[in-house]
Amino acid sequence: MRCAMLIAPIAALALPLAACAAAPIAEEAAPAVVAEAAPAMAPPRCDPGTLHPDAPPEMQQYAFLVGDFEVSSHIWLGEDWSPPKPGPSARWNGWWGLGGTVLYDEWFTEDPGLVPDTLRGVNVRYYDDAEGVWKMMWISTAGRQVQDLRAEMRDGKLTMWQVYPDRPGFLADFTVEDEDHWYRTQYNVEEDGSLTPAYLLKASRIPCA
Repeated sequence: MRCAMLIAPIAALALPLAACAAAPIAEEAAPAVVAEAAPAMAPPRCDPGTLHPDAPPEMQQYAFLVGDFEVSSHIWLGEDWSPPKPGPSARWNGWWGLGGTVLYDEWFTEDPGLVPDTLRGVNVRYYDDAEGVWKMMWISTAGRQVQDLRAEMRDGKLTMWQVYPDRPGFLADFTVEDEDHWYRTQYNVEEDGSLTPAYLLKASRIPCA
């Protein structure tokens, strides 16, 4: 009798345990893997601004910088230019600012979409019609030193030099091939005044969507 009384509770307990053992065990879902987006070129700057209607006509001399450009870098090898520097291309963009009275242009050593922490800098350019010369201020995250530069047309090319800090061995000029392509050549000024090519930046316009 006592055995029967003990067997009954044990049997009752065994039923739910058997049911649990028979039920399938749900597997925990693996955490979703979110794929990181692949780096992509930064979109082009497509807000060029407008040149002030009363700006000196010479302001158009630098109008080829307005837009956004992919830039390859080359060094002079003695007889010809090197192939483009490997890795992401540089970027250069420009727009009219301060009510169309100056030209701003930004430089990125590498495309900021591909290399977000790349070195960068900005120019502010305006034409001083009283002195007949371009005056420019440049600062970058590399040198962190404001540079004062000048430019004027020489032999049909905008030619640029630096006045502060003093940099007597530096000269650069711009050659415009067409509305979508231009290049900047930097020279070393030798002691006899002759120019030796040093660096070349070749720019190709990135079209706006």
